[in-house]
Amino acid sequence: MDGLPARKASFTVARFRGRPTLKPARTSPVRVIATLALAAVAFAGCDDDDDDGDDEFEAATEAVKQIAQNAPTSLPANVPDDVLRVTLGGVEYNLRELISRPSESRPSAHIVAAYQTGSTPADPPPFGTSDVAVLPDSTRAAPAAQVYECRQNGTSFAWTFLQPEAGLQPITPQPIPALELLVLDHFRYPAGIDYGPPTGAPPVGPAWRVSAPVLDQGSTTSGQTLFIGSVEATVANGPANVPLLRLANVARIDRGLPSEVFSRTTSDGIQKGYVLRLNTVGGIAPTTGCAGAPDVGSRQRVPYAADYYFIDVLTTP
Repeated sequence: MDGLPARKASFTVARFRGRPTLKPARTSPVRVIATLALAAVAFAGCDDDDDDGDDEFEAATEAVKQIAQNAPTSLPANVPDDVLRVTLGGVEYNLRELISRPSESRPSAHIVAAYQTGSTPADPPPFGTSDVAVLPDSTRAAPAAQVYECRQNGTSFAWTFLQPEAGLQPITPQPIPALELLVLDHFRYPAGIDYGPPTGAPPVGPAWRVSAPVLDQGSTTSGQTLFIGSVEATVANGPANVPLLRLANVARIDRGLPSEVFSRTTSDGIQKGYVLRLNTVGGIAPTTGCAGAPDVGSRQRVPYAADYYFIDVLTTP
């Protein structure tokens, strides 16, 4: 199954603003011209700094929007029906069929965004609240992996799935400009953080995140959206690969990120959010290395790849 810098104050401008007034009678024209030239350069530099900050802010915001606006409009052809069957109001539907319906139909569905796995971020931002900031438990700048831990159950020992560790790359027809300003990752949400209403304290579960540090507004836990899911359906995908999954949205936490990059479930039930784990490769539990007490607590990262499709289902007008 499965982290706006403060505007730089210009000491140069302050120095010029605080400089004593020069008396024309005692100042040569050459010196006046030189001073004005230096002042112009200083002010130009300040404007550049401000412009750079504004440009990055706008570019990051646009990158997040483009992820959703350029999302796939249909699912891969090889998705089994068992992954796609959902029940809404006591009636069974197929997500592929719901996606094909006109947007004004009810129920209907659309793909909010899609991602493929990549290496974990080298420096992921924390998540949480102003009181609690937690770094995801992942191996920095490492290939995407399913992480297993050796545990003892009575007299037997076995590898137990612990968490996913992966970066994410948007699946879009064209590359997303300024994507380097974003941090996209996939990990296990640890629970224990109360975000207050309407989210509260979500349970432990697989989590996906899009974060824009340049939008953090002075708090490292801001400028990000977090999706937490719970497995609803599991379909085998061969003996060498982790299974395909359908997960339901149990919480979506927005920390000031101005975009729809993940599905959501609203309090009035108008939207139902799902994530599909598709096209899985690798990631199955190890077969050796967990044989006795000395192995308990050891972990192994098993490389894997997968695609994640986030889907909103609209159930009422």
